[in-house]
Amino acid sequence: MANVLLSVVTWNSADSIEACLRSALAQTYTDFELWVVDNDSADDTRARVQALAATDARLHLHALPTNTGFCGGHNYALDRTTTELVLLVNPDVEMAPDYLARAVAAMQQDPRIGTVCGLLLQTTEADPRIDSAGMLRRTGGRFGLRLHGQRLSEVGPLVPTDVAGADGALPLLRRRCIDDLRVEGAFFDPRFFAHKEDWDVAWRSQLYGWRTVFEPACRALHPRQFLPASLAVRRRLGGALKADAVKNQWLLLVKNTPTHQVPAMVAQALPRQVFILFYLLLFERTSLRALRYVWQHRHGLLVSRRLVQARATRPPTNLFFDYQEYTLKNIAPEPRHTTWRPVLTPPPLLSICVPTYHRPGLLARALRSLGALPPDVEVLVSDNSTDNDLSGSVARFGLRRQPAGQWRYYRNAPGSTAADNFAACIRRARGHYVYNLHDDDFLRPGGLAHLVAELHQARGQHEVLLFGVDVVDGRKRLLRRQYPSQRGWLPPTQALTRVLTDSSWVRIPALVATRAAYLATPPDPAQEDTDDTDLWARFFGQWGVQLVPTCIAAYTVHEGTLTASMFNEHTVELLLR
Repeated sequence: MANVLLSVVTWNSADSIEACLRSALAQTYTDFELWVVDNDSADDTRARVQALAATDARLHLHALPTNTGFCGGHNYALDRTTTELVLLVNPDVEMAPDYLARAVAAMQQDPRIGTVCGLLLQTTEADPRIDSAGMLRRTGGRFGLRLHGQRLSEVGPLVPTDVAGADGALPLLRRRCIDDLRVEGAFFDPRFFAHKEDWDVAWRSQLYGWRTVFEPACRALHPRQFLPASLAVRRRLGGALKADAVKNQWLLLVKNTPTHQVPAMVAQALPRQVFILFYLLLFERTSLRALRYVWQHRHGLLVSRRLVQARATRPPTNLFFDYQEYTLKNIAPEPRHTTWRPVLTPPPLLSICVPTYHRPGLLARALRSLGALPPDVEVLVSDNSTDNDLSGSVARFGLRRQPAGQWRYYRNAPGSTAADNFAACIRRARGHYVYNLHDDDFLRPGGLAHLVAELHQARGQHEVLLFGVDVVDGRKRLLRRQYPSQRGWLPPTQALTRVLTDSSWVRIPALVATRAAYLATPPDPAQEDTDDTDLWARFFGQWGVQLVPTCIAAYTVHEGTLTASMFNEHTVELLLR
């Protein structure tokens, strides 16, 4: 069975959270973890979640100190997990027991399916009204809820079909799609906070060619209270939410409209936006701050636009195709946009994993040393920091000019150790080879080019390669050069003897191994300070090592390093087990 994360984001959700979680824990598909990310609730949401967590080990509460919104809460979970599939669950949703099982089955039908959504109903009455059956695309950069408000009996038999997008209340997402849609390291744009972020994801999914499939056999209850198109409802909303609705529509248009379709989009969107502007001037002046926000953040928005458009693989659906009148008679045929397919690129040659922990200055240096990434290289920054978000900001800034599909940033769960971070990097990597570049190490000029060229030759011949490094101190002063004396393959027995008799022979930024080797020979959790040496010993004892006398990186030695004092009676006993 697939490995699934259920991610629930709460904020003062005490009234509905228990019913939601009970329905989640009652799923017939049981291979999942359930995370509740609480956005600093003022009610007893956390207490209710903790009470249920005491009864089921799959349920975990993550209490955030501030309200990060729907986007920030789900990004928190997505950045700290590696499951193959993720089900986003609104706290006011109650799922049928087979919802997840049916959604997973639908997802497995085609690797190009990025999202599966089900039939959400507003009530439990005999003939309920439909909340949503996926999303439809409207003109002017807008989306809407498909079949919203119609009685179930009015629409007749529903069949699985491709749709323009999935409502954010209960979509099942493929991890590969999540990572493919990341912009500046984030799946959900945090600037959206909590409204129209599902429109943004739907539009990006279309631009990148992912399918979104509606599966009517997946059913859940969702008594929606917010209807964004209703002026009567809008007048009852808080000022911040109304301003967000205006701001986020502009974010959508600026980021996602393909350049060649800007004139057509302006022609469609301008009348509505002019009407909204006059409405704000007359009745809702507090929402004018949304336009001020867009202007003040225009430079960042244009950077996001450049990254989004650089990744777009196909033109979006005809802008003049309006789903407003899309009825049951039209459900079976696929909408025009679903003839596109994502470009499922093969795994890259190399994954560069950059573990980091509260060292943003050193992280910036490591990322600068990469230079321009070759097309067959990806970078993963895996952050164990807990006190602040500086490393995340540094990663996004430092990698902003790299191709958007070639880097990802992850924030690991609090309490993660260096070994946990290392293991997470291996799970997340997609490359044939994996290279660990710690945040305090850095590549030498031309180092990445030499590394990639060597790996192209080694692929299919060598599982493990050892390059040269410069050993430097904390001020980048050269202490010594550590290169293999000559090129060649060292057989397993000789390689194992060498690493066990010289603990400093292998420096982490000197070693590259296949992901398959890491998965077949994972770190031993029983090891303490000897975990690196133990891993190298098992690597070399099984595959030997190809020696390459070329310097690719600098390895930093800090005061208080463990290497010099690592071997003692206890650690030697561990290594000889």
